[in-house]
Amino acid sequence: MEITIIIPVKDRRAHIGKTLDSIMKSSCPPKEIIIVDNESTDGTYQFCEQYIKNRSNITLLRETFPGAAAARNKGLKSCKTEWVYFFDSDDLFDYNYIFHMQSANLEGIDVVACPTNMVVDGKEDVRTFIPDEDPRVQMLASVLNTPGMLFRTRFLKDIGAWNTECRIWDDWELGLRVLLHRPNILWYRKMAFHKIIVNSDSITGENFSENYKPLIRTLSVALSELNSSILQPLSHYHAQHLSCLYPHLDHLVFPLYLRTCILLGHIQNEKMVRKTNKNKLAAKSMKVFIHDNFNPKTKQKLLGEALRIYTMLGGRGAWRIALAICKTHKK
Repeated sequence: MEITIIIPVKDRRAHIGKTLDSIMKSSCPPKEIIIVDNESTDGTYQFCEQYIKNRSNITLLRETFPGAAAARNKGLKSCKTEWVYFFDSDDLFDYNYIFHMQSANLEGIDVVACPTNMVVDGKEDVRTFIPDEDPRVQMLASVLNTPGMLFRTRFLKDIGAWNTECRIWDDWELGLRVLLHRPNILWYRKMAFHKIIVNSDSITGENFSENYKPLIRTLSVALSELNSSILQPLSHYHAQHLSCLYPHLDHLVFPLYLRTCILLGHIQNEKMVRKTNKNKLAAKSMKVFIHDNFNPKTKQKLLGEALRIYTMLGGRGAWRIALAICKTHKK
């Protein structure tokens, strides 16, 4: 089993060395590591140039189009192995990850989904992991994330790879699109891999007011996909077997509406705490997006409002409530 690891990097001079060291110490090294610098200005590119000297299995590329998605696609174009894996430039790679993947039976598998560890303020915990191919689970719980997905290279290229319109939550959108193409997924439940380090300068999308513009753009991309009569782009296989696509895209608009209401609740919660013009503008923009793009029935609107208010007041786990609602919701 040959794996290429692709790492997009921008202004991560303080972190990228530890990340690369963790990969190089792997018990089973990857066939190749491709680093794609996305217009760094802090000396990251120069550091990587020095790091890869005398290391023939590491390639350093540049991508001028902004966003991690574009950088990942640049690396994907150069990928020659059967399997491809994407890793973030400030996280720590698990020593035995590739060994466990090589030991798994991956015949006929398109994607391997694994749990990961999240480290926030020094506290480590397993990130939410629900082995379920229902797109609503991904939409509300973000189960498929960047370090939790190993792709058969052909499959990822076939479904259009990363969407460069998504500057944030690009892995959420990709995970949703993956499930809409209904691949063969191996849900690897034995253990959690890797450490996702949330630094003070990490771009996580959890500061919703600061990131509201790219968040709305990503939500717009997802809504456009759900409003399509046929999911685009079609893979070669799905072009001949349309029945293998998720059959009821329109049924997913309601859970997306609930997800958006929860996001508005988060923004309004931040507005209550910070009370800045940015918070007010973010809340107003999200309200306009909801009004212009969704037409919920009265009961659906009441449910969305309840989740928004619950989140605005500091309630936690609204996505779990929304998922339970969607699982019992009559189409």
